[in-house]
Amino acid sequence: MLPRAAPNFKRRVTMRKTKVLVTACSFTLIIGLAVLFSLTPQQALAEKPIELSFALHIPSKAAPYPNAFLPWAQEIEKRTDGRLKIKFYLSQTLVKARDSYDGVVNGIADISWGSQSWTGGRFPLSSVMGLPFLSPDTFVGAHALNDLYKKFPEIQKEYEDVHLLFLWVTLPYEIHTVKKPVRTIADMQGLKMATQPAAKTALEGLKAVPVTMPTPKIYQTVEKGVADGSALAWGAYKAWKLVEVTKYHTNVHLGGVPFWTAMNKNTWAKLPKDIQATITAVTAEMMPDKLCGAVTNEMKQAIEITNKRGQEIINISAAERAKWAATGKPAWDKWVKTMEAKGLPGRAVLDEAVKLVK
Repeated sequence: MLPRAAPNFKRRVTMRKTKVLVTACSFTLIIGLAVLFSLTPQQALAEKPIELSFALHIPSKAAPYPNAFLPWAQEIEKRTDGRLKIKFYLSQTLVKARDSYDGVVNGIADISWGSQSWTGGRFPLSSVMGLPFLSPDTFVGAHALNDLYKKFPEIQKEYEDVHLLFLWVTLPYEIHTVKKPVRTIADMQGLKMATQPAAKTALEGLKAVPVTMPTPKIYQTVEKGVADGSALAWGAYKAWKLVEVTKYHTNVHLGGVPFWTAMNKNTWAKLPKDIQATITAVTAEMMPDKLCGAVTNEMKQAIEITNKRGQEIINISAAERAKWAATGKPAWDKWVKTMEAKGLPGRAVLDEAVKLVK
């Protein structure tokens, strides 16, 4: 007869069996959970939506936001199945308007929108589309500037510290006066015109007196009689309610103002390739036309309001407009000389710009 196993030995065997069983169950549970969720913690983190900040200097009611930039962002979010979201910071809450470019270069904002004219000398060749009387329309000016960018490596180099999304040109500046209707160049001489710096050169060529200031101050300046009127694009004219303080409006197309929309370079590099491709595709489909359409509709609304008030809108003849445009030629020649002195192809860029506009 074999001796009975000691009680301690039995307990040790039982404990080992229990431990093996628990270990097996734990392992099975881990495998099951892994299969159930199919994601490692790193993968789960990667699936969290990417959120990019977009700094805009304009308020929510300004036409470019609800009618251009917001639909563009929503389309990108839709096509990426919600993997990329763009959050807007309006009215200079993230970056001041004049700091827009540095803000996106330094990563304060992932995306921003601003004018080349706010950082003088930084975009020399791009400034061609801001020359007096060159851009007669936002669609024409915007497409011309984007085509110039594609053709000239020297213009591409101006944006090498960002990922450029697209370029744009505003509606042309027009003349809005209080007491004196403007029908000829002679009518402009000596008029004090409240305006932005971008229109200064064109007004000086017309022998007017430009009084440059931030747009929000123009209304009060005109209302108090400090200026005889303003030189502004129709969209800005509507946004700042200048219809309340001016009576005569002359469409002469003084020229537009170039703008850029760009993304921080590191932000772009970190995005998955398929999301990069989606952003590129949506931007090509929607911009700059969506933005041009937004401000053009705003212009139509402004003209409608003006007509309802019984104010006069003066459309000068083609022959008269040619005389106005001729006053801008000295500024063109000066621009070319300045560019050539810097070793830049000023003449070639201007000639191509004129060709594209035509």
